[in-house]
This record gives sequence, C-alpha cells and structure tokens, in this order.
Amino acid sequence: MRAARRLGVLPAIAVRVSSAHPLPRSFVVLIGLLAAAAKVTAAPPPTEAFVESVVKVRAVAADGSQSLGSGVVIASNLLVTACHVTRGAKSIEITHRAEHWNGKIEAGSVAHDLCLISVQNLGLPAVAIRRSESLRRGERVIAAGFPGGHDLVVNDGTVEGLYRYDDGNVIRTSATFQAGSSGGGLFDEHGVLVGVLAFKARAGTHLHFALPADWALPGTIVASQFGAIGETRESIAFWEGSRASQPAFLGHAILEAASQRP
Repeated sequence: MRAARRLGVLPAIAVRVSSAHPLPRSFVVLIGLLAAAAKVTAAPPPTEAFVESVVKVRAVAADGSQSLGSGVVIASNLLVTACHVTRGAKSIEITHRAEHWNGKIEAGSVAHDLCLISVQNLGLPAVAIRRSESLRRGERVIAAGFPGGHDLVVNDGTVEGLYRYDDGNVIRTSATFQAGSSGGGLFDEHGVLVGVLAFKARAGTHLHFALPADWALPGTIVASQFGAIGETRESIAFWEGSRASQPAFLGHAILEAASQRP
C-alpha cells in the first residue's frame, strides 16, 4: 500500500491491501471449467443479466483484519477476483443478496493480480468472457462492483486506453469505480465480461484500470503461470511496485489521460 500511494496508484479495495507452488489437483478441473467459459461468448446474456454474477468478497486475515472486494462468476462454482483483495486471507466469505458461502483460493498469479476462487454450491450464473484484443477505444463499457461492501454500483463509461501486456490488453476506462469494487467486472454493452476491476490513479476520472478478463482463460501467458496462492503478503502486483519496476505502459497511460482532459 505504501509503495502504491507514493506512485499515485491506488487499489480499489475498501479496508486494506494487506506464489507460485505446484498446481493443486483441482486445478485440472478448473482448466476444464475455464475452457467451457471461453466457449460461452458465442451467446452473450442480456445486458443487465450480469448483475446476478457479481458478488461481494470479504477476506479475513489471521490477525482479524479484513479486505472488502468483489468477484465475478466465470464458471460453475468459480469466481475471478483481484488477488490484492484476498491476499493473506485465512477465510473468504462470498455474498450475493441474502445468501452467503465460503470460498477458497484455488490458483492465480499474484504478479498479475488475478485469482480464482472456488465456491461449493454457488448456483449463480456464469458470465461470458470476451478477449480483450477485440476491444476498441471509445467502446461503451460498464463497471460493476460493491464499493465499501454496500450495494452494487454500476457505472457506464468508455474504453479510454488499451495497453498490451503479457498477451492481453490492460484497460483504462472512464467507467468509474470506488473502494471495495476491486475484483468486480468491466462488461461490454452486451453484458460480456472484458475486464476485472483492479486499480486507479489518485486523481482523474480517466485513470481507472481493469485487468483483461481473458488472462483467466487457458492458453494465455498469465493462465500458464497460475499456481497455488499461499498465505503471504510478500508478493505484489505489477502496478504496486516502485516506478522503476512498473511496466512502462502505466507511465504512458497517465500521460495519455492527461492529454485527454478537457
């Protein structure tokens, strides 16, 4: 958190920001589920249907501290969220309307800030995933998440910038989101998931960023790096480090956004 704030980049979690290991057996099953999710894109749901697939995530650490975030159902009993929401968690609670479930981190890439959570008997619909390479600047998108762990907030905007990174496009959007929305979804106008809400700069409505949702799909560079996530706060995401360690596109994005201000 300290490093991120020095650089003017903030996560979208509400309470705190607080490795790769051999793949668990269940990860073989996850690959099959995600492959099925990739095929769903041929039949997108009605635009507003995606709200039934966005959930609250509450992660509790060993010391009792909490992180509040969001998640999106992408396959049967499987969510995607931002890893910084669940980092260091001893327990994870998933909430949708009046229902509650316990979740378990199955796999992910902390460096890319993308984690998968399994939830038994979830029973919520999975969204389709669209590959970020098909996005275009100016395209309408919708951000959905649970700021502060309260009610779902849905904001319209557009794709303001696309930045190629590890076989996907990190998305800069004018669809704003606030603390607690990390791990929520960025959807296209058909309700198909294109991004996972992750971080924003300290100032400016043009500096909200989403991770490419297709990073979670089999065959991508990021999915190939997925492993078990330990109870550690040592690893950080690509956007959390020092300026020198961050990808160059983040600096370009800030300059680009400044040039777009009225």
